Amino acid sequence: MHAAPHDNDLKWRQPSERVPRGFTLIELLITLAVVAILSAIAWPGYASIMHRAQRNDARLALLYIQQLQEMHYANHLRYAAKFGSSSDTETLATSERSDSGHYLLSLSVAEDGQRYTATARASADGSQRRDRACQQLAVDESGRRRSADSQGTWKEQDEHRCWG
Repeated sequence: MHAAPHDNDLKWRQPSERVPRGFTLIELLITLAVVAILSAIAWPGYASIMHRAQRNDARLALLYIQQLQEMHYANHLRYAAKFGSSSDTETLATSERSDSGHYLLSLSVAEDGQRYTATARASADGSQRRDRACQQLAVDESGRRRSADSQGTWKEQDEHRCWG
């Protein structure tokens, strides 16, 4: 014998009155497509922001070299010609890589030791190698700042804002 269902028991429904449960495959695919499109639009902007932020690694390294060079000049009356840990008069006590490793550092010093240029070049094995606008940054003894693009064209004006 069957008892009639009470009001708080399951309600009897017509097949056309089914309650939807979960998402359909089409809804999931549309959502996935929207997320993919938004990601494709946002990714270049994100990469550009990351490149600009990581340029700070080069700027800090070059400014640190500039400070060390001035201290070296005050003690030896000439600028140091190379990096290293040695205490000789030609060596600057710092690494050939920037702190975060995004840039390789180099020094070019005049024969008389009275002028220098410190350069930070994007490391070939790092993410900054894709930063086409600012592949290299440089500073000299007078504080002049320059930058070069991926073609090696040096810019006196900082049109790409490589220095900030």
